[in-house]
Amino acid sequence: MLQVTDDNLALASAGLQEEQFCIEWFEAGRSLIKRKTVQGTALHLQRRNGKYLTDGQIIYQDADRYVRISTLPCTCMVLTAEDPAVIGDFCYDVGNRHLPVFCVGENAFGVAYDARLYEALASKFGAHLRLEKIKLLPHQALLYF
Repeated sequence: MLQVTDDNLALASAGLQEEQFCIEWFEAGRSLIKRKTVQGTALHLQRRNGKYLTDGQIIYQDADRYVRISTLPCTCMVLTAEDPAVIGDFCYDVGNRHLPVFCVGENAFGVAYDARLYEALASKFGAHLRLEKIKLLPHQALLYF
């Protein structure tokens, strides 16, 4: 089992075998993750610095291989609108459920799929709302202060 901490972060050298360590969008902030890479290597990731894991980040490297984070795409409810009032209503409705909203493109905002919430949002926003399989990344999250 590979023991990985924040101290093991490095840049990959050419010629090394790449292994992918897949995470879900909501695991990007976790401090402890134990699972196998796609290639079958057991990995124990223990983070200390509190920063989010990012898609493509290299978390381990030795003489033969390196391990790269891969954020899995998930089904999302995506609102596309140019009207700030529509965007504001969407963010308010999702925020009332304490779910994070992500800016996933120009005038496009997404949230992880929830069946009950989708029904309510679809009836309110109609053609502005669609389901799409995308990666939700920490730097896309809307922050409040």
